[in-house]
Amino acid sequence: MKRIIYRSLIFIFFLISIFVIYLSTIGIETNRFNNQIENIIKDYDEDLNIELKKIKIVLDPLNLEINVKTIGPKLQSKKKAIEIERVQTQIAINSLINNNFSLKSLEISTKSLEIKNLISFVRSFKNTPELYLLEKIFKRGHLVSDINIEFDKEGKITENYKVKGFIKNAKISLLKK
Repeated sequence: MKRIIYRSLIFIFFLISIFVIYLSTIGIETNRFNNQIENIIKDYDEDLNIELKKIKIVLDPLNLEINVKTIGPKLQSKKKAIEIERVQTQIAINSLINNNFSLKSLEISTKSLEIKNLISFVRSFKNTPELYLLEKIFKRGHLVSDINIEFDKEGKITENYKVKGFIKNAKISLLKK
């Protein structure tokens, strides 16, 4: 009887080990969470839509985190759209279990975005005079950026966020002449 229990425990431990190794190295690609993510974004802003492709989930057992990554999502708001290269985040497992805010960081890399379209997209959320003037000043140009945001335990953005990027072929016109 002890032998059967001993073999069963070893077999269960072996299966769990293989499962953890598989999730840590290869991960899972799914689109099951797309509707949930879209609904969360809809709760934030009714006019904002996100079009997601597959999401890859990889376990990091040493840091007790889940790494989530999607490639090629598209954000749309009031007929204006921007394409994003990649969105990646780290989710703390213990915060997820305790039903607390679980995002630790968020990394966003954009594709080459036309500056005028980007400013117009941002204006669809917050229409300020500064953004209107900025949209009128830029005549052309493209922007590629990487945004790294970290969150505290309450879900607020910490002060150590980083925004890197570069602008190509920009033309700025302050006066008509």
